[in-house]
Amino acid sequence: MKTIISKLGILLVLFMLSCSSSSDDISDSPPNNDTPPSDPSSYSINLITDSFEGENFVVIGSEGWNFMVAFHSELEGESLSFTVIDGELPVIMEDDMGSRYNIFGTAIDGINEGKQLTPMNAYMGYWFSWGAFFPGLDIFDSNLPVQNQGESVNGSQDWLIPREEVYVGALRDAIPAIDSPQYTNPKDDSFINSIGEKALVIGVCIDNQYKSYPHAILNWHEIVNDEINESYYSVVFCPLTGTATVWNRFIDGEVTTFGVSGFLYNSNVVPYDRKTSSNWSQMLQMCVQGELSSSKTDNLFVLETSIETWSRISTSNRMLSTDTGFNRSYNINPYGSYPTSLTVNFPLNFSDDRLHPKERVLGVIVNEKAKAYRFESFK
Repeated sequence: MKTIISKLGILLVLFMLSCSSSSDDISDSPPNNDTPPSDPSSYSINLITDSFEGENFVVIGSEGWNFMVAFHSELEGESLSFTVIDGELPVIMEDDMGSRYNIFGTAIDGINEGKQLTPMNAYMGYWFSWGAFFPGLDIFDSNLPVQNQGESVNGSQDWLIPREEVYVGALRDAIPAIDSPQYTNPKDDSFINSIGEKALVIGVCIDNQYKSYPHAILNWHEIVNDEINESYYSVVFCPLTGTATVWNRFIDGEVTTFGVSGFLYNSNVVPYDRKTSSNWSQMLQMCVQGELSSSKTDNLFVLETSIETWSRISTSNRMLSTDTGFNRSYNINPYGSYPTSLTVNFPLNFSDDRLHPKERVLGVIVNEKAKAYRFESFK
């Protein structure tokens, strides 16, 4: 059995370096993208109709607007086909019955007005994380050869994953979750202006209410426990794998909150729930150790995009504020150039070098298998 290696020292060094770094160290541009054109009228939206593991769905994306989303093609038992609507955000597509849909999958007019498409289990992340957790996964419209698909993963001790491959990145709660989030109007916020309109945010829309969470803040906290109209959820962001998910925190009959355990598996965050202290894998979307072991996460729709895009599609200006109760340099990325480098800080079960490790892709998960979609497929 491998020795469990503590990486707390590395994390502390990163934090110390961040305090002396300048904002010039920040790079929010994905390695596969050129800087989008400054004129939004030149941004194009495109659509892919696809199937995977017996599921039919549509993927809509735009490199300029910096988003990819995926929805089931079936609505209330009826199979639909879609065409893209370009240049009318938040509207992105129309079905063959004449109804138009916004970026959240809601029909805004026509015979299906008010109906909601079911989102696919899909979210953005660095390529290396999808390759590590789903070895040999398909890449849409790619002729790149599939590599060795790795070895099967077996749990050890009381974990569903190999305990010897669970690394300690920090002490529990050394990276503090935000439990009492405050909000700001991004148009009037100097911090938002300083990081720029191309900076990434994680967007949530529930009951037609909108909230967004900048990566620049979540780099330092990773989890925000929040609610909208008694819908209780946790925004979970892993800076190391570039993955953002939103989990329902009504678990096992009670509302709980999540915190940062400090554990990492395949360089990916392992949150813990504060009700049972069970540990969960973000990428595997399940509890991997503790009282709730084998329980699945209940995933809510998440839109990861730029501040520019979010400000165009949301009807409110509630963006997470730097008023977190913690003293952090939020305009500095504690991980420096990590988002665009070839570096992966922690060991992986399997490495897939078909793409740049930090290329942001959309992973669609069906039957515990995944398929990846690239921004270049939407040019």
